[in-house]
Amino acid sequence: MKHSTRLPASFPLTAAQQDIWLDQLRVGDSPLYNIGGYVDFAGAIDPGLMQRALEQLVAKHDALRTHLHSDADGLPRQTFAATLAVDLALHDVCAVPDPHAESLALMQAQMALPFAMQGAPLFRFFLVKLDTHHYRLGTQAHHLILDGWGFGQMLQSLARLYTDLEQGRPSEPLAPSYIDFIDTDTRYQASARYARDRAYWLDKYRVLPEPLLTPRHTAKAPSNTLAQAFPVALLNRMEHVANRYQASAFHVLLAAMHVYFTRTAQRQDWVVGLPILNRSNARFRSTVGLFTQVSAVRLQFDEQLSFSALVRGVRDQLKQDFRHQRFPLSEMNRELGLRRSDRGQLFDLSVSFEQDDHELRYG
Repeated sequence: MKHSTRLPASFPLTAAQQDIWLDQLRVGDSPLYNIGGYVDFAGAIDPGLMQRALEQLVAKHDALRTHLHSDADGLPRQTFAATLAVDLALHDVCAVPDPHAESLALMQAQMALPFAMQGAPLFRFFLVKLDTHHYRLGTQAHHLILDGWGFGQMLQSLARLYTDLEQGRPSEPLAPSYIDFIDTDTRYQASARYARDRAYWLDKYRVLPEPLLTPRHTAKAPSNTLAQAFPVALLNRMEHVANRYQASAFHVLLAAMHVYFTRTAQRQDWVVGLPILNRSNARFRSTVGLFTQVSAVRLQFDEQLSFSALVRGVRDQLKQDFRHQRFPLSEMNRELGLRRSDRGQLFDLSVSFEQDDHELRYG
């Protein structure tokens, strides 16, 4: 008797996934695209319940069960495993002199471990016990399966699953599938809208602006990241100014940066990379997976403009650009020939304005 084994369906990578996959290939065995963090619990956690909650989480969200493989031409494809084992290691640091420092060192060590790009899970979870009533859940994933917004959605989903288990309630087993977004992305790349978006961006960059930051020497400079929390008083003042001009605090921030660069670099034209959620369809708001892309926004404003007119100008520019935000930046770089130049990218600076207000309650 002949048994047939049905292979899981294979899917192409989305435009955003392809960009990350190619860059990961370029840097090799590196944690460049590891994203992660930890949840600090104000109270005891049941490791057994957390293990079960994580198993349910991975069963619920197909993006977490992503497996990468290559087709006959060496191009990447993805499948979603029907089941995937979850290993939740427990590190007990109660007895060390400084549990907090030991916990952070553990987090850093895990964050620095590269993921195998084929044949292994692209996520990790582990518990750290600092005290009888103090636990931390460490978590990392490869950016190819998760973005910042999706990370928040994942932790919220896990919180609900853990709470339902603790209180003996049945959990909602279904979640929006990432496969729906793959289908949407594939259709977009063959659509008239794609052609319109392409024409819009190529027209905007017919003449390339000068680089914003010129290196002082020829060696390739490393990239740097500054993460800055806004004091509440400053954010309130930015929002107060923004409200006057029917704008947002982000528009005010970009306008202030424009003033800074026009004065320090003596120019009226520069480009900033703005990460975007790329979740315009309401059903994707709660989907766990990688959606985010970067939009290359060109700011060209006369230095004689009043600040109020500048804020409105930034607001209108972003509104117009975001209508065409789905066009992949990598395609634009390729079409403009940037890959063949020393430049490689349209912008030297990217700004991510993030509001982290996830309500996380575990039990």
